[in-house]
Amino acid sequence: MDSSEIERLLAAYYDKDMHYESGKILGSMYSTPPEPVLRAFFKFYQANLGNPGLYPGTVEMEREVVKFLLRLTSGQASYFGHVVSGGTEANIMALWAARNMGYRRILATEDVHFSVLKAANLLSLPVQYVPMRDFVMDTQALEDMLQDRDIVVLTAGTTPTGYIDPVEDVARVCRTLNCYIHVDAAFGGFVIPFLYPEIKFGFNTEGVKSVTIDPHKMGMAPYPAGGIVARENIFKSIEIDAPYLSTGKNAGLLGTRQSGSVAAAYAAILHFGMEGYRTMVKECMANTKYLWSRAKEEGFEVLADPVLNILNIRVGEVNKVREKLFKMGWGISTYPKYSSLRIVVMPHITREVIDTFLKDLKKVG
Repeated sequence: MDSSEIERLLAAYYDKDMHYESGKILGSMYSTPPEPVLRAFFKFYQANLGNPGLYPGTVEMEREVVKFLLRLTSGQASYFGHVVSGGTEANIMALWAARNMGYRRILATEDVHFSVLKAANLLSLPVQYVPMRDFVMDTQALEDMLQDRDIVVLTAGTTPTGYIDPVEDVARVCRTLNCYIHVDAAFGGFVIPFLYPEIKFGFNTEGVKSVTIDPHKMGMAPYPAGGIVARENIFKSIEIDAPYLSTGKNAGLLGTRQSGSVAAAYAAILHFGMEGYRTMVKECMANTKYLWSRAKEEGFEVLADPVLNILNIRVGEVNKVREKLFKMGWGISTYPKYSSLRIVVMPHITREVIDTFLKDLKKVG
């Protein structure tokens, strides 16, 4: 095919997809990155940090991104980290390292991200669920279950509700035992510092060893751009020999690492800066509260008051409601456990979109 034929074929497929510019994707933790960020991605698309010796400039950018992630998680610039493909890879790497360091069992709540269960399956680590109270881990229940050399996985911004597990309280419970505390802040890591700077979810809590935090969510970088940061060099424990690489070693889950994402994440940090992120996050949270208020005015039951920019609206026969909304052009996710429609109020979701959505929901709900 010539280029025009290829373009026509691709356009036909493109038209079948949903796009964030429509405002009607309500269930995703992603939004369209700014143009300078996308340009950075394509400028460095050939880079592969799986073989870092060939790409010293991209290595430097990765370190700058990691420093910013450490700033958000209250770490020191000398701590360790990598830009990876997403929260799933980051969580698997953290739990892989913990297992290789001699930790033996995962404790988490039922609202933990599915990637933790994926990691447990891959790593042959048993998982035990800790009961929740008010949508977060019950620390008293944890205390009754906790054993030496446990891995406690906490979530700072759970996928279903956006609630934040009590990291400081859990660390106090764990302090007399040799436990590994990992915090999954894939979503909340770019939100909590700007809304609730008083909440300690990262390395300002003694005992937290690693944190997942994703630039491709509220950091506004394009996929795939996750992040994992650690107090110590946990990556040494998963490092293997790779003689043909420039470094002779590989210390990650992937061999090839799509590193245009690194440049794009760095460009996003430069584009927004702390103040830009703060403004964006606060606007998303204001729109979340607007949705919360308007949903209640329309007579809908809200599962819980929003803590981050995630809101659940309870409906009967939730899957049927989702199917009807999908036919009306809405991309929305559900959480069957709570019989709720789960809405993530990202930057592309305006108040006009919210009003239109609630009108359509009244028609089908």
